[in-house]
Amino acid sequence: PHPTFGKEFAKRDTAALTQTGVAQPAIGCVSLGAMNVLSRFDIAPEAAAGHSYGELTALHAGGVLTADGLVQASKLRGELMGAGEGDRGTMLAVRGDIAATQAVINEEELDVVIANKNSPEQAVLSGTTEAIQQAKGVFDARKISSTPLTVAAAFHSKLVADAAKPFAAGLADVEFSKATIPIFSNTTGEQYPKDIK
Repeated sequence: PHPTFGKEFAKRDTAALTQTGVAQPAIGCVSLGAMNVLSRFDIAPEAAAGHSYGELTALHAGGVLTADGLVQASKLRGELMGAGEGDRGTMLAVRGDIAATQAVINEEELDVVIANKNSPEQAVLSGTTEAIQQAKGVFDARKISSTPLTVAAAFHSKLVADAAKPFAAGLADVEFSKATIPIFSNTTGEQYPKDIK
């Protein structure tokens, strides 16, 4: 958010931007801006890949989605992932060996999942707000560094899984073109076919 004159306004603006229906199109627009700046210096990607939402920007970088298509898909994805009643959950970054993090989850019977494996020494957990707070307490007690993330939902978990089918259906209204460079899948790591449908 823009700089403000007080913590109350900064907190309000951060909460508004964090809402999935706002955050995902905003990330797309920032990504478009960054790609446009790079292109002015004749810097173009030779391949593209993106994690989670970033797969949409990778599809744009690879020529599959137009700028309008990226915004349209971003808006749809953000609205669907932010929809629903009740607690949408949150996330917690945990520093340390991922296998050891999973062992703590198992030992303590925490109702969370490892949603992201950011590096061999960092995992991100997803779960209900209550479950993540419990996990934070467990990791703190074990002197394992963890940081709550400012997110609107427990991404990559069952709490947002209900968005997948309507998102796939909504993509029927988005125009896709042939890939101009190799684009690698977020889930399999394999290269998309040039003609994505």
